[in-house]
Amino acid sequence: LAPLNFIKVLINKPSPMAHYFVAKKSEECQKTCEIARMWATMFWALQFILALGLCLSQRSSPRWMFVAAKMAVGTLIIVNFMNGVVLLPIGLAGGYEILTGLILLAISGVPAKAKGE
Repeated sequence: LAPLNFIKVLINKPSPMAHYFVAKKSEECQKTCEIARMWATMFWALQFILALGLCLSQRSSPRWMFVAAKMAVGTLIIVNFMNGVVLLPIGLAGGYEILTGLILLAISGVPAKAKGE
């Protein structure tokens, strides 16, 4: 469901089934409130990344899941800052998220030490 909900929120269209799952008031709130859409987009993006990481689970996938999550959240925050949904302090937090993702990416290239070293 995560990829579908992510796309639905991005294009700002209610799900044809939404009236079965959420109150009309909540459905309208998300449609008209940019900050609600921002948080919904981040939530569904993270759900998708984590689910994908679990499906592709390998030894190094947890690192990649965190890198992808940080990059996705940072990018979405910056996009929302550029669109005027959030102000500079939150926009800077988006930059911090991307920086953290890049640091995690750099660390993920370093092989882990064997036990006992």
